Amino acid sequence: MSEATMTTTTNQTEQTNMLRLVRYAARNADVATSKRDAAIREANRAGASLREISAESGISHMSVKRIIERSAE
Repeated sequence: MSEATMTTTTNQTEQTNMLRLVRYAARNADVATSKRDAAIREANRAGASLREISAESGISHMSVKRIIERSAE
């Protein structure tokens, strides 16, 4: 096998591995986001303010509001 063919094969393998990593990360991000959103809704039901939830979660209070409003739909 020539050096150029080996380099191409190595690059394709690396690309395939990186795409698998992206797919895995995307799947896990969905799960983490779902858990975060459920915790936000629960904190809201328990009486925490949007700004309190925002401070603890690290996202804006408007994002917190959207998450809560989405659950009401």
